[in-house]
Amino acid sequence: MINIIIIGTGNVSYHFSEVILKKNNLRLIEVCGRKNTIPEHFNKSISYSNNINKIQSADIYLICVSDNAIESVNSQLNINEESIVVHSSGSTEMNCLSKHKKHGVLYPLQTFSLNSQVDFNNIPIIVEASANEELIRIKELSSILSKKVIECNSTQRLSIHISAVFANNFSNHMNVIAEEILEANNIDPNILKPLILETSKKTQYLKFKEAQTGPAKRNDQITIEKHLILLKKTKHFDIYKKITEEIIKSNHEL
Repeated sequence: MINIIIIGTGNVSYHFSEVILKKNNLRLIEVCGRKNTIPEHFNKSISYSNNINKIQSADIYLICVSDNAIESVNSQLNINEESIVVHSSGSTEMNCLSKHKKHGVLYPLQTFSLNSQVDFNNIPIIVEASANEELIRIKELSSILSKKVIECNSTQRLSIHISAVFANNFSNHMNVIAEEILEANNIDPNILKPLILETSKKTQYLKFKEAQTGPAKRNDQITIEKHLILLKKTKHFDIYKKITEEIIKSNHEL
């Protein structure tokens, strides 16, 4: 049995608490946060504290707070030196936890929202540890949560995080732009959802470059020019032009 305390009450903390509660070989001792009471979407059976100085004992302390709050939270955390402290960030170096003898990282490569359930079993979990003993323990926990556990150093993990920003955050912003263009022309943006879904399905068996379609892939300058004329006086002109140039370059370079 691995005893766990989660520090933080955001989306990542919530989803970790949900999956830990479902595992017979894991015990969620407590959630610790700044709020006076635990947010209402959390399971009511969870013990909660808003005083990190009175935190209970656990085998692993999982820090699930915003990146810029990790060091502050860590500095306030005083625990048994045999316990392991990990954070769940993709971009924060492991060494920020070096105050503690045993420390590491358990980073789930997924986007988390309160109203969307996720299957932890298929989420890649990126792990790192200060020594082999801690690595074994962190891997043990991660393997209970997911079938996909990957060991990386902090630099590799940062490259994964950057890639995730391009693949997820930036691509979704393209959807935001598409939504704005359609709404400006009194068209329901939901018409794009089957297209977005099909593109996502294709990338499950094709390389991303192979799944690319569209006028830039074909270097269809007539269509591209029509689009640019339509976008000429909008804030989306430059980004369309730049991304189109990048796709053309990627697919037509000698």
